Amino acid sequence: MVKTRRKITTLRVLQVLFYALGFPLFVHLVMLVARPLSDSNLTTGINGSLSILIAAAMWVVVILVQLLMRAVCRKNRMARAVIVALVAAVITIAPILYSDFLLKSKYEEDAAAAAEKGLETENYETQITEYSEFVAATNAEIAEFLEVFNIEFASRDYNRGGANTDLSEVTYDPETDAYYSANGMYSDGYRFGYLAAKKVLTDYYSNKLAYEAEDKDIDEELAKVLAKLESNANSDWNKYKRGASASSFAMEGFEYITSPTEYEDAYGEDGSATKYYLTEERLNSILSVIGEKFGNNAELKTLLGVFAGKGDGSSEGISAIIDQLLAILNKDLDVDTLLGVVNKINLSGQSLGGMLAGLLGEEGATELTKDMLFGLLVNFSSYQSPMTYPVYYFIEDANLRDYAYAKYYATVHGATLGSVLVGTPDANGNEYVGEITMSTSGTLNPYSGEDLLYMFNKWDFEQKLQNEYYPIFAVREIALKMSAVIVFTLMAAYFFTAQIDKQYAKLTLKTEGGNR
Repeated sequence: MVKTRRKITTLRVLQVLFYALGFPLFVHLVMLVARPLSDSNLTTGINGSLSILIAAAMWVVVILVQLLMRAVCRKNRMARAVIVALVAAVITIAPILYSDFLLKSKYEEDAAAAAEKGLETENYETQITEYSEFVAATNAEIAEFLEVFNIEFASRDYNRGGANTDLSEVTYDPETDAYYSANGMYSDGYRFGYLAAKKVLTDYYSNKLAYEAEDKDIDEELAKVLAKLESNANSDWNKYKRGASASSFAMEGFEYITSPTEYEDAYGEDGSATKYYLTEERLNSILSVIGEKFGNNAELKTLLGVFAGKGDGSSEGISAIIDQLLAILNKDLDVDTLLGVVNKINLSGQSLGGMLAGLLGEEGATELTKDMLFGLLVNFSSYQSPMTYPVYYFIEDANLRDYAYAKYYATVHGATLGSVLVGTPDANGNEYVGEITMSTSGTLNPYSGEDLLYMFNKWDFEQKLQNEYYPIFAVREIALKMSAVIVFTLMAAYFFTAQIDKQYAKLTLKTEGGNR
């Protein structure tokens, strides 16, 4: 009797082992090969876990068939085993047949459409065997793109509690992964996510390159249109600025206008936007505090003195320059005083102010003026009201309008959040993007406009593959390796179950015989 019980225990272990080597192992292996899809940013909804769900569903179907057969064929164990094995065989072969026949023709259509856009695509046989490598490669490319432009895949809004600087409301659109102000523009604290950065750069470069193909400079064309909107008293832009006084201005045609006086409310005296301008008066107040703070700092003066060393007494000596700077560090420091010193400092026979003016594109200028200074500080000395239309909205040409918005977002908006998408080329033609701040110079942009447009199309196609094809490919890969194994292990599990029942029957007979 003890020997029989030990045999039953051994058979139970084998029964569980062989059953586990079937569908449980199948589901586990699918989880492993589908992990790149689960980790990918491009999979949406349940698609990242779709492979696992399909594998689990296949297992559930077999379990239901087992329960059904147990109820229908109670006595015929062999019939149960054969039917369950046949169902398992059909279910595991199904994703292979679906992939190799139905999906293949669909992929070839999608690949042909992608090729028409100039994309290089792999053949189907390569896709079904190397899809995981393609997922990893695309994820690496996108990670590099995000690092260059100093953004994360998902966007963020860095302003206080989901409101703009002026405390106006911000709304979030999950479809575009963007935070919007009342005027339809990105919110003040919006840090681009992947989708927004892709849209901005696509709008910027696709239109820029289209104009270049026609031997036109889109920036010059944009400047002309904006100048015309400003100079034409009857333009919608000027009518909008005049508001209620422009009797012919039709508010109905403009989606975001909530009041005929909203422009005046934002940009008039003490307007909601102008209170955030860095005006000359406010800059003077800031300089006064800075001058008083550092002017009374003995350690700073000592440090600057050590740095100056022994000057030669000339106006070009470093010690003379530092002496001039130290002389204005007091509570009376203002813009005029600062510019006066900057324009007096001579470096290699040229005024420092003139050199700075030259860097700003003012050729032939001998000094730096207030207008130039505030032009340099344009991102800080003006504030785009989140409640009013920008002038770009009134551009009639849709392509030029998209470019104008994209240029604003890529440069001005991007600069305020440390995520510049389009930089200004330096004298050597190098363009720096990403985290450009007072203390960081950003990253050298490794992409051309053509590169970016190609990558976006490539990633869009890859996203389609990751959501519509690769989950099936992952199931197919494991099913191809395990379909025969699953049938065998199920039959083996049924065999061991039958043997267990026989041993129990023997045990029952022995027990009854002993009782007699």
